[in-house]
Amino acid sequence: MGRARVRALFDFYRELERDRLSLIFNGEVTDEITDGIIRITDYNVNNMEELAKMRKRVSFILLECFQNLVRHGKPEKGIQEHPSALFATRLVDGSNYVSSINLIDVSEIDRLKEKLLQVNTLEKDKLKALYLEVLNNSDISSKGGAGLGLIEIARRTGRPLGFDFESHNDNLSNFYLSIKLTGNEDGTDGGAEESLRFTKEFDKTEKDSDILMMYKGDFGKDSIMPIIQIIEERIKADQESANKAFFLILVELLQNVSRHAIDSVQRDGIFSISQEQDGYIIAVGNVVDGLTKDELVQRIDNLNALDIDGLKQLYKQTLRDGSFSDKGGAGLGLIEIARKSREKLSYSFDAVDDDKFFFTFNVKF
Repeated sequence: MGRARVRALFDFYRELERDRLSLIFNGEVTDEITDGIIRITDYNVNNMEELAKMRKRVSFILLECFQNLVRHGKPEKGIQEHPSALFATRLVDGSNYVSSINLIDVSEIDRLKEKLLQVNTLEKDKLKALYLEVLNNSDISSKGGAGLGLIEIARRTGRPLGFDFESHNDNLSNFYLSIKLTGNEDGTDGGAEESLRFTKEFDKTEKDSDILMMYKGDFGKDSIMPIIQIIEERIKADQESANKAFFLILVELLQNVSRHAIDSVQRDGIFSISQEQDGYIIAVGNVVDGLTKDELVQRIDNLNALDIDGLKQLYKQTLRDGSFSDKGGAGLGLIEIARKSREKLSYSFDAVDDDKFFFTFNVKF
């Protein structure tokens, strides 16, 4: 087993169980990836009554955090195993948490810290005055116009920004930025520190697990398509051409969560993609009932017992004779996944409650 399986998907699911949405992305942020993440967040925010009214603010904060990664990001030359930026957005109860981590030159720390401490001590009207002053008196540069982005984020959130710096080496430091956005604009509640703690811990975990992306939330079609868009862009950063079969199986795996979800309205599950030296590991998980568990065990074990020729014959036979249903067309999706996987299908079930089990499905490409 490779390092990408160090921590079970079920452990992440339990930690993120209260989250309506969790999306953690590791790598270079492009316009396409930004668009995909905003689409997923928009969809979930619009379905949460307590957050829908601040949709525009959420989108703005996301864009500004992405811009922060672009402005201050400093990729470490020669290091390919762990990209230098990590971005996370979470919807928990009635709040949206946004966090980013990127490498910066140590020479930037004092300047950034000064600006962050300044915006954290100013009230909303004074932040507006500072914003106008900086806008009128400062040169706009590639580094963000003398902190305009940070000032505007503080104005939109109405509460202090969480931040920290940790040494990476003699020349570079990790810059952590965390934001909490709620419908309560008085800024009296906390939260950025908790989000910052989670993001720092996850950053350490993914460095041990080679996680490129993790998503926990709804697996309806409006969420699946942006996920595929994000992964396609992320994989292209590692290789010039992505295998079409890879994305076909990716769709099958994501749809597998939707097919077997207990709740037909909120199709909740979790997904991660990790990288090993010789390929990628995709893991999906969701809660199923006891009957579905027994059916999945039988079907997957039967597939694992077949060789390549046997799987090919079974696929043709099922395509010819199978009846198609909302549970996946007589198992065609699972057969196709087994045909394309580089290893036997790996799965597990963890007891959650009476007659409820968390189903984890791992496939290697």
